[in-house]
Amino acid sequence: MAITHVTIVTGASRGLGEALTQRLLAPNHQLVCLARKRNEALLQQAATLGVQLTWVEQDLAELTESGGAEAFMKELLSRTAYQSAAHIRLINNAGMLDPIGAASSNASEDVARHIAVNLTAPLVLSAAFLRETEHLSSDKRLMQISSGAGRHPYAGWSAYCATKAGLDHFSRCVKLEQEGLPHGARIASVAPGVIDTAMQATIRSAGEERFPSHARFVEMYETGSLTLPQEAAGKLIAYLEDDRFGEEVIADIRNW
Repeated sequence: MAITHVTIVTGASRGLGEALTQRLLAPNHQLVCLARKRNEALLQQAATLGVQLTWVEQDLAELTESGGAEAFMKELLSRTAYQSAAHIRLINNAGMLDPIGAASSNASEDVARHIAVNLTAPLVLSAAFLRETEHLSSDKRLMQISSGAGRHPYAGWSAYCATKAGLDHFSRCVKLEQEGLPHGARIASVAPGVIDTAMQATIRSAGEERFPSHARFVEMYETGSLTLPQEAAGKLIAYLEDDRFGEEVIADIRNW
């Protein structure tokens, strides 16, 4: 069976990343999933469906510290049929919320790790992806999973808001750069809405002292206002494959 779609997904082991991967388990698709831990259920599901899924256990903070993103991306792509695939995708989904609390209370090492995972990793992986595929005329797309927190400030989320804002602005720059190339890639930084994942459980456990907007998120959970990961993933993949993808580089899936 010829491979038509090659997709790399970071943070694929749980939550939104797991749901995105499940949506991509389709004929003629080949997936490379990154996470600190394997998801055996996803691997079994892929095997049952006859979809090629390669799992790579990787702490993205360690990857950025070693400076090995270029070689790492080459290795990831070498495990796929990307040279002949008509569609090549990179979904930078991996992220973390901690540290939560006033900027003055956050430990420097916690902030450094947060930036490495939420901002440095998607930047260097995107850059390496673009370099490794720039010679190809295939349809190349990068989806950055951003957040409304990158566009609206929250007390207690200084690191999270800053890294998501940085991811948005990086995407704006890349769009300008790629538009001038003969085989440029499309890119969009997409806020997926408020999703019922482990990250939301972390928010609810933080308390109002560390996160003043705590009550709002508790209310959303108690009233059933959170989006299920499977629903958000369905919308995100539909947008990724739509002809309009990338026209609006800073997007919110709830408005699409």
